Amino acid sequence: MTDSRPDLADLYRLATRLQQDREQPVSVLRERDRAVASGLAATAPLPRLLYWLDTVSASADAPATDTVEHPLSAASLALLVRLLALLAGFVTMAGFLFGSDRALVNVFLFLALFVLLQSALSLLAGAMMWRTVRGHVPMALPLHPARWIVQRSLPDRRTLREAQPVLRMLFLRYGQELGALFSVGAALAFLLVPALGEFSFVWGSTFNPGTGLVQRLTEILALPWSGWLPLATVPPEVVASSRFHPATATIDRSAIESMRGWWAFLWGCLLVYALLPRLLLWVLSRLFYRRLLLRSFLHYPGAEQVLARMQAPLVSTRATPEASAAAVARADPAPLGIAVTDDKLLLVDYGGALGPGGPADFEELHALAPAQVLVVGTAGLPADLARLQALPAASSERLLLVVKAWEPPLAELRDLLEPLAGVPRCTVLLAPLPGKAIPHRKVEDWRSFVRSLPFASVDVQLLNRVQR
Repeated sequence: MTDSRPDLADLYRLATRLQQDREQPVSVLRERDRAVASGLAATAPLPRLLYWLDTVSASADAPATDTVEHPLSAASLALLVRLLALLAGFVTMAGFLFGSDRALVNVFLFLALFVLLQSALSLLAGAMMWRTVRGHVPMALPLHPARWIVQRSLPDRRTLREAQPVLRMLFLRYGQELGALFSVGAALAFLLVPALGEFSFVWGSTFNPGTGLVQRLTEILALPWSGWLPLATVPPEVVASSRFHPATATIDRSAIESMRGWWAFLWGCLLVYALLPRLLLWVLSRLFYRRLLLRSFLHYPGAEQVLARMQAPLVSTRATPEASAAAVARADPAPLGIAVTDDKLLLVDYGGALGPGGPADFEELHALAPAQVLVVGTAGLPADLARLQALPAASSERLLLVVKAWEPPLAELRDLLEPLAGVPRCTVLLAPLPGKAIPHRKVEDWRSFVRSLPFASVDVQLLNRVQR
């Protein structure tokens, strides 16, 4: 195992493998996963899950798929995109300079396009990154370019919906990298083009801001470097001499030389307020992306069940079915990757989804006692809220919520769970009808609904009924 794993490809493989496992009986999966675990000495969840994924994927008969040959590899394409971002920054800055009337560069327009706009984009990216790390879904425009990329790059639009934070952080990471390269290209052009041409910097305004106001603005912007690099500041005489009106027919040669005193200040603004925030966000996005990827890989719906099956010993017996079931219950006490006797676990049955047989009717919950299950949704909302408020939510670490998979999610359920918002993680378990499979559209409805629940981490898992 290398430190670079898991990567996004591993997450895709895990999602595909777990989707295929839903069609297999639990007994078959238990035997297979326990056999895989017999050749592994590692006890940490990550290496065990990676080993399981590599072993099962290698032994599975993957169907042949048609592949499209691309003239460029992924690495070559990524390098090309980076070069294009660098070139775009260089061309944009060069075009801005060469397009200036009489080689007089407008300072306010320069600051607006290459400093203020870039700083605003960095601030927006930082806010989206913070919301993503905190578990919130950032707002996105309907015509956002990332939507177009996702729809044409992912094999299925429904793929990895549970891992959307990983994809959002991936796009943010690439966005900051490309934005930083754009700023580097602009900085290079601002270094080379003025050296090869006669450019001066002027400012003017219809609203007459005054020389004093512009001077104060430059002093504020130059605060990060004015103490140790006074050369990159704008003296008051340069500010006064560079004020310009378009009606001016001629400009004195000495005034033109003085106007060039803005260059070092504008160069510093470009590096500090445009390039530096992009670099910082790029570093943070790499760290957060790795953390989100690890969390999504280990907590992908069904991954905990795999780890539990790998650790549970197999039981083979010729005893009566009742005794055999009891032995299996003792040998496999936590198919959901939890200890069912843990006092930090809450299990809530919404609307009697478990049915009259209770937890014993489901493979994943057969070791639970009916007394551990709290049934809500069958009485009035005030009574259910009072019962949930009495639960020890502050000291609990996980909530198991069992719902009827064949019914649509209701807003009342979201209101009902408000007293348990302090629980760090919620797992929604979809209970199927006897002898019926859960339609994929129903699963998608519940996956969309759970993102609005008041928990830091939410996932959806499917329950399997005991075959009798």
